[in-house]
Amino acid sequence: MPDATVVEERPLAASELAFASFGTPICFTQRLRGRLDLDALAAAVGDLLVLHPVLSARIVAVDQGHVLRLDPSVPGPRLGVADGIEQVGAPYAPDTPLLRAVVTEEAEDRHRLALSVHHAISDGVSALTLLHTLWRSYSERVTGRAPVLPPRTAGLPRPVEEHFRARFSAEELAAFLRDRSARMRDIVPACIPALAAGHGTPAQAGVHRRQVRLSAGSVGQLTRRAKAARMSLHALACGIALRAVHSQSPHPDETVPMTCLSTLDLRRRLRPPMPPHEMVLAATAAEAVVEVGPDVHPVDLGRRVLEQLREAVLNNTVQKAIAATAELMDDVAHAPISVLVSNLMTKTPPLELPPDLRSDPIDGCALPPGPLPSVFLTGSQDDSAGLDITVVMAADWFTARQTDDLADAIERAVHHALTE
Repeated sequence: MPDATVVEERPLAASELAFASFGTPICFTQRLRGRLDLDALAAAVGDLLVLHPVLSARIVAVDQGHVLRLDPSVPGPRLGVADGIEQVGAPYAPDTPLLRAVVTEEAEDRHRLALSVHHAISDGVSALTLLHTLWRSYSERVTGRAPVLPPRTAGLPRPVEEHFRARFSAEELAAFLRDRSARMRDIVPACIPALAAGHGTPAQAGVHRRQVRLSAGSVGQLTRRAKAARMSLHALACGIALRAVHSQSPHPDETVPMTCLSTLDLRRRLRPPMPPHEMVLAATAAEAVVEVGPDVHPVDLGRRVLEQLREAVLNNTVQKAIAATAELMDDVAHAPISVLVSNLMTKTPPLELPPDLRSDPIDGCALPPGPLPSVFLTGSQDDSAGLDITVVMAADWFTARQTDDLADAIERAVHHALTE
């Protein structure tokens, strides 16, 4: 039987280290209406820690860099019952728990829950699956049943990029890096100016967040529009985001190059495929470069993005980029990006809640690691409630007014996408 006091640790992979440097959280919040059993919810949080030991680990600085360390003698995270729920989405400090769960009471029958996971050990898929697992455990506990949960994991998961690095030779990766450098060298994408940069004393903390809420009717129209154009809703969202950012750039009346990062789930590209409940960073952001002008329709932009994403997957560009993350980090960290789009619409099945509790739509986002406007799409638990488009801009670089303006521009671009 293994010794429960044994400390397990491993170095952070390059992709994990990028998020560790910023302390990036992935955060979901929701408003709950009805009877909430706090003891059962606390026990459900405990179930998560049993399922995923990595949630009790910490990121620790050592002489050689940073390690992910699991020390059973150090207290793990637990459910907090307090005000200040906004702090759940704040950056993670080194050597602190990698999971936060806080619930606050707004009224006797109304609460808000915030759950966040450090992005270095998670991605949108696994973090959202974790939230669903939490509520499945809670519901089974309050109804007197034993929780039926995903298989337990053991110790610390291996970095996903190790799986991809083994697929390519050093020569293949070197050729990929040369080709990418030549392709991107002269591209200067149009971006929203960072008007808040350097104005903080000290630098401002946190993010500006705005939501554009679409009705079920609008979502149905967008979905039909995307299908008619033989594209995905995600690709259409990229076209909408690019059109909106273009209108807020210094060149709204010109045709200019723009870059769109699009998050991709890597689980099905692993051998064997990885299930969504595995708690690990198993996503990447693929880059598309498109020319955007004031008269280009969002559908046309989305189609161009989709073409590049498909090509990047088919020619192994995505896989090679993961394998060569360590070599790419410096270039990526200093390359201006026009916008990032992350779509969790297809990853949000209805929560398993008891009959006396219901949830408002889940609000989800991640803290942008730089001057990068980010757009997150999350679906509702109620098919009649549509979807939320959450605009997130780091306060270190952008003003609240810029966030308001971009949210308004996205709303206009959605309307444009629904017209010929």
